[in-house]
Amino acid sequence: MKKIYVLLLSAFSFIMLSGCNDWIELEPKDTVANENFFKTKDDFDQAVTGLYSMLRPLDDEAKDGAYFGNLYWEVCADVCMYKNSWTQPWFDISRGELKSVTDNVASLYQKVYAAISWSNTIIEQIEAKQSEFPEDFVNYVKGQAHFVRAICYIRLTSLWGPVPMIDRLYLPSESKLPRSSVDDITNQLIIPDLKIAVSCLEMTPYNNKWGLATKQAAMGMRVRAYLYNKDYENTVEAAKELMELDKTLENSMFLDDYKSIFANSNENNPEILFSLKYVANGTKQGSTFNTPFGSKIPGLPTGSMNGSWATVSILPEFIDSYPLTDGKTVAEGSMVYDSQNKWANRGPRFESTFYIGGYSVVNGMPFTSEYVCGIDAQCAIDYPLNINKGYMNEDKKTEWLQEDESDFIILRYTDVLLMYAEAKTMLGDIDQSVFDILDAVRDRAGIAHVAHTTDPKAMMKIIQDERKWEFAFEGLRYFDIRRWGIAADVINSITSDELYNFGSHKVFVAPANYLWPLPEDPTDANPNLLPNNEGY
Repeated sequence: MKKIYVLLLSAFSFIMLSGCNDWIELEPKDTVANENFFKTKDDFDQAVTGLYSMLRPLDDEAKDGAYFGNLYWEVCADVCMYKNSWTQPWFDISRGELKSVTDNVASLYQKVYAAISWSNTIIEQIEAKQSEFPEDFVNYVKGQAHFVRAICYIRLTSLWGPVPMIDRLYLPSESKLPRSSVDDITNQLIIPDLKIAVSCLEMTPYNNKWGLATKQAAMGMRVRAYLYNKDYENTVEAAKELMELDKTLENSMFLDDYKSIFANSNENNPEILFSLKYVANGTKQGSTFNTPFGSKIPGLPTGSMNGSWATVSILPEFIDSYPLTDGKTVAEGSMVYDSQNKWANRGPRFESTFYIGGYSVVNGMPFTSEYVCGIDAQCAIDYPLNINKGYMNEDKKTEWLQEDESDFIILRYTDVLLMYAEAKTMLGDIDQSVFDILDAVRDRAGIAHVAHTTDPKAMMKIIQDERKWEFAFEGLRYFDIRRWGIAADVINSITSDELYNFGSHKVFVAPANYLWPLPEDPTDANPNLLPNNEGY
């Protein structure tokens, strides 16, 4: 059985993290708990376990972890429609009604800072006691804590922009911190943290505890941090380091078979640089991907598959945007489109991304239209597609609650390659290395190559589209369209929500929705956080 680092928070860790000061975790230095804990390797190991447990959402609304969201990011983007109005903040984000008092915005903000506070605690304790432990163990603890702190700040700045930068344990009297710029947070905290993680971590997880960060994960996240901060030169250089490392490996981090990336039996494959780990089989350490997002699955007991509760429909515009194997969409006059077999000739990437009614085969049985779930019945007939990508446990599931086996991928090596291509394009330095990456991605997808243009505007559109399809249902699209500044155009151009009865309409309000509002409670407690983001 695969080793997965998915232990629950210890009772002690929960107590340590349950308090807060002024809505940001600042854990006073004189806490009695710190004096009585952090004495043995087991103590530090348990602390790291607790830190990673804090990242994963386990609830069906994906909001009870510091790295919240999971598939709900697709609801926020131009990918899915979602009808349950009580599922917040995702429902309000999707229709352009996010506010500082929207349900769960404050708790999500606090959860990220709770993980940061625990990271700071671990860092301070291991630095104070590093002479008491073997060097490899100290490196493991330091590397993990710095990595998690860095990715939490990437999440914070991606959503809220400037936020307080908390890089140590503060006394309560120091708690009313102002916001720091994204540039300062990136260069003074995120990048240094990830450099420490790169230097401390190994290529394989410590003691084979899969789910912990590795050297490659830290290297890849450094690429993302630079790109999100629009530091394109350093994006290219950081990506090159990982690309050069890949050349030395016996097995490349770029897998040849797209479907195998997402197979439950292959979750520790080298293409996945970092993911949130889930495990089923009655442990209650699984996610609930199928409950809100899935279809029914042939071959599984009816009681274990609730379908999607008819709460989700994949947007027709998103489906129609995919090219067929000749590189053209139906609207562009694809020569391989067959009106009698309309979902054929789409390539392995498309077929691995969706379950297709009347076309896919699952567990050796036809995936017929009766298994398709969606909000609108006519849309389910016209577009009989549900989410695949390995999320729905095709061959094992004991019950529906917390029983989804599939990990949620945070970073893949292909993402690093396409971030490199994007940064090169933004620098006006489009060369053969960019073409080679796009050709490799298209070859694996089973799609004809893109034009080898050196026009930055044209190439940027190519990369934007490729990311849209390559990383479908991996939680990146919402962040991409916002950082590119195209979210308003993309989301407000959706018209299928007028044709079909999805129960709501897609709206993106610019400029307000390009950042989230700081929640009302923390701004009331700390006026130094004001003014709020534009539009709130």
